[in-house]
Amino acid sequence: MSASSFRSAFRLAVFCLSSGAVLGACSKAPEEPEFDHGLKKPLVRKLREELTETPCDNVKAQQLAQLLLDTGDMKGLTRVTDTFGEKCGPNIVLLQLAYTANARAGEKELALKAATALVTAQPDNASYRVWRGLSLEALGRTEETAAELQKAFDLQPGQRPILNALVKSYDALGKSCEALAAYQRFVENAKPSEAKSAEVQEQLQERAAKTSCPAQETAATPDASVTPEAAAKP
Repeated sequence: MSASSFRSAFRLAVFCLSSGAVLGACSKAPEEPEFDHGLKKPLVRKLREELTETPCDNVKAQQLAQLLLDTGDMKGLTRVTDTFGEKCGPNIVLLQLAYTANARAGEKELALKAATALVTAQPDNASYRVWRGLSLEALGRTEETAAELQKAFDLQPGQRPILNALVKSYDALGKSCEALAAYQRFVENAKPSEAKSAEVQEQLQERAAKTSCPAQETAATPDASVTPEAAAKP
């Protein structure tokens, strides 16, 4: 809030108290002051007016959302995303910006809301599931965090960052067998340089030595020399 806005709100509060709050204007709290967008204010106003005429203009909505993010107006960005979604359906770019803004601002519930909308729109996108998992983790919802990160890992089992996040969540839950299984699966799917790295191999051996897990059935590995057509023959 700017100094002038604060002084105005303070004068109104003093006037209401001294007048016994008999005036209609004093019967409710003053409205939240408009966000100061600085030099971007004219362009923000212009885009808002244009979106009033064409509310489902993807380009203008994304331009406005980016401006709001750049100027730090997180609440305004969330309102734009919600309004657009209600009228026109989900917009991936708006949701990405909303997630980024709210995650940075520590707005955990709003970040989770944006990440959930992204997962709903694109359920096979591992990155969005990671975002949702991290949002759940920030809220202390550990079981749900692990479940969401497992889904992301199922989509991309060769990605080290997803492995690290998943193993961290399993360790927090004390699920050592699940963490070991994740490492084993990663080694099977990652690039050789990643799978054979010293850190991964050390973690795998250390966890295997400390963990006693029930044997898991594994499907027989098909012979790479046999073509699919030959395998299909009786």
